[in-house]
Amino acid sequence: MLCGAAAMMITAVTSCGNSSSVSANGGFSDSLSVAIGTSQGARLASDYNTLPEEQKASLKKDDILRGFKQAVMTDTTQQGYLSGLQFGLQIAGQLYRYEQAGIHIDRSKLYDAYAKAFNSDSISPEELQKSQLELQTLAQQAQEKMMEFYRQQEEAAKAAKENAPEAKENKEKGEAYIKDAMAKDPSIKMTESGLAYKVINEGTGAAVGMDGRAKVKYTGKLIDGTVFDSNEGVSFSPRQVVPGFGEGLAMMKNGAKYVLYIPGNLAYGVDGTPDGKIGPNATLVFELETSDVTPAPTAK
Repeated sequence: MLCGAAAMMITAVTSCGNSSSVSANGGFSDSLSVAIGTSQGARLASDYNTLPEEQKASLKKDDILRGFKQAVMTDTTQQGYLSGLQFGLQIAGQLYRYEQAGIHIDRSKLYDAYAKAFNSDSISPEELQKSQLELQTLAQQAQEKMMEFYRQQEEAAKAAKENAPEAKENKEKGEAYIKDAMAKDPSIKMTESGLAYKVINEGTGAAVGMDGRAKVKYTGKLIDGTVFDSNEGVSFSPRQVVPGFGEGLAMMKNGAKYVLYIPGNLAYGVDGTPDGKIGPNATLVFELETSDVTPAPTAK
């Protein structure tokens, strides 16, 4: 955000630098100067204030103002310097993303190579193509390293959430609840994914299938009996709901009635719901009935 704003400002300053006219109206000039500063500063502040606190800590206002001042106080007749500053900011944005993903960039070597290439008297099309192909190959490798880094970060964050006390407790309670229910009622079955379900009414016709649709009347409860959601009839596809609900709905026919016992990993996972009604790894129990089934199209 900040690099982009700085680059935009440099572009604006550069585009205005060729004007040799000076307003005779000092009052107007002062008003315009203050208006530009106030408007642009307020716009940046509006974005800045939405940043997480940890990001604000690395983007201190004094540092931002120092960089901003360096740009706007530069003599606008120094077009080369301003252009170099803009080019540098563009590359700096990419370097930041690399380094955030643990890919070290030697900035001195980058500058030396940049200066050497830029100061060349001539660059043949073959040399240009070769350098671009080399960068393309290395950039692809860097992209793969970045993706792997962020995948590991996501896995570590998920593992931390899984091991949080509430998530572990909810998972254990849910597993015990389903196990107990199946022991008491042999008609409750379990799929390979871990979804448990009880068929109260089989229904007729073709099953919904993952790519079909159905009108569903349902009531959703926590294992303590708390109702967190209900609907007298809404039409949707199994792909539009949490995995466990979708898997169960896909098996149902027109007029069917099922009870689904959905473990946390097939429901809202370790995050739960934003409103807090469903906690991390919470097991859910749904009673649902289908009507107006439109089965998934049959492959030809």
